[in-house]
Amino acid sequence: MEVIKLSYPKNDDYLKYIIQKQEQGVSIDCGSVVLKKGQVLPFKTLDAHEISFLISGKLKVLTKDGNEKIMKQGDLIYLNKDEIRKTETLEDSKILFFLFKNI
Repeated sequence: MEVIKLSYPKNDDYLKYIIQKQEQGVSIDCGSVVLKKGQVLPFKTLDAHEISFLISGKLKVLTKDGNEKIMKQGDLIYLNKDEIRKTETLEDSKILFFLFKNI
């Protein structure tokens, strides 16, 4: 068992990995992201399934297939690794994310 304090990126970084584990054929990453209002993360995919929790702020998440969701503080989102997504930051935001993939 491990207890690790939630921390956020410093300086100009926007992403910080907090926990990275590989067990029983699964890679699990947990980290935090800080985004400033107006910041856009362009369309991309990840090589892992993602669950993210919006700690504070407001985001618009769009997928290439036309799906669009507004996330508010306290919302969770699941994104399949194959979904092509884009994120627009509507308010300064803090995110806690979890990535899962088979290795």
